[in-house]
Amino acid sequence: MELRRFRGLYESGAMSLREIAKETGLNRRTVAKYLSGETPFAPPRRAPNGQPYRRMWTRSRR
Repeated sequence: MELRRFRGLYESGAMSLREIAKETGLNRRTVAKYLSGETPFAPPRRAPNGQPYRRMWTRSRR
């Protein structure tokens, strides 16, 4: 989902960060980061079941 389409609504005061986060299913801080314009990339994608992808961590041998 592209957050750029929400930028105008946020800047005009029609929608708050919380409302945009609820609409997109993203965290409020993530929405704020991408609407600030500091990051040119799209937000992370979610798995087909709607959950964030899990990172695979490997344990180091000791």
